[in-house]
Amino acid sequence: MNKKQLSGYVSDIIEDIKENGDKAVYKYLKKFDGVDLSLKGYKISKKTIDDAAKRVSPSLKNAIKSSYLNILSYHKYEYLQIKKSWVRNKNGVKTGQFYSAVESAGIYVPGGKFPYPSTVIMTAVPAKAAGVKRIVMVTPPNNISDEVLYAAQLCGVTDVYGVGGIMAIAALAYGTQTVKKVDIIAGPGNAYVNEAKRQVFGRVGIDSLAGPSEVAIIADKSVPVKYVVADIMAQVEHDAMAKAYLFCESQSKIGKIKEALPKEALSQVEIELCSLDKAVEKVNKIAPEHLEILVENYLKLVKNIKNAGAIFAGYQTPTAAGDYWAGPSHVLPTNASAKFSSGLSVMSFLKRTTYIELNKNNAKAYKEIADFARCEGMKYHKESADIRRS
Repeated sequence: MNKKQLSGYVSDIIEDIKENGDKAVYKYLKKFDGVDLSLKGYKISKKTIDDAAKRVSPSLKNAIKSSYLNILSYHKYEYLQIKKSWVRNKNGVKTGQFYSAVESAGIYVPGGKFPYPSTVIMTAVPAKAAGVKRIVMVTPPNNISDEVLYAAQLCGVTDVYGVGGIMAIAALAYGTQTVKKVDIIAGPGNAYVNEAKRQVFGRVGIDSLAGPSEVAIIADKSVPVKYVVADIMAQVEHDAMAKAYLFCESQSKIGKIKEALPKEALSQVEIELCSLDKAVEKVNKIAPEHLEILVENYLKLVKNIKNAGAIFAGYQTPTAAGDYWAGPSHVLPTNASAKFSSGLSVMSFLKRTTYIELNKNNAKAYKEIADFARCEGMKYHKESADIRRS
């Protein structure tokens, strides 16, 4: 399916759900997921969530809780760095800005080969730290595992719906008899989800159009081969579209890495012999989602990185640390968009409002405003300034 066909296909489903609500949602759930939920409904009950949480093993609960607390702590700290700012210019005009959270957010948790409780935490927690009051989660029916529901419960997700793909995005954007529309949609997805997010943008906000996943690895001559191999394999196991780049200064090391990698993985990896400085140049051009700097003197390189979604510094820091546990959200810019955008954060769920305050002593300001209005032929703009000078 080419881009034009994809766009039309997605548009037709969105319009159907926009016009017919749940009736259309049930139709597509049966068509794409093979489930008939027309009698049961696709909202997951509180009892189902509570029962699921009880079935999660204590050790996994501890891991999920630890991840949750790390990510919440990080994003709370991020929120504290966002301050109101006020300034009075030389003309006595007071200006400034302040931030407020969106009222509602929809988080998309993709399905696939495995359940993704990590994505629940990585999308819901930044929204929670920002102060979003209503956080709803959508995920395909086959992704509703005990672990996913426990993560949703832990993060304070308001409602959970067992619907994914284009249908989920349309329901969040326009609302149905079951789903109340939201203000912003966040979370990764496949090409259909991304196209749906692109089409509903404007009706709602979106975080980004993320995917497929990618990692770039800069490796020196001393890096343990097993670290590089494990990190490449961790990347390519996402799916067949996942991509890995390896820039290494040692031909001998490259040879050992190639020998250790399974042949079927090599098609998803680009390997290049180059100096560490040249590797930095190449990384800044690629602007990867994840960047591992597996280098002894990694801080020397970090300071020259301009374009990357997230940096994993030193031999002991695998991408998996960011995927699950460290703190910053793992929803990151892909396809070179790290050149102009950032990963999901508290800021994704905040709106900035500017503030302007004049007073009767601002005669010079009113005159200059009137001069601009006269230049542009805006009679009443000019009058609104002039009457305040008198």
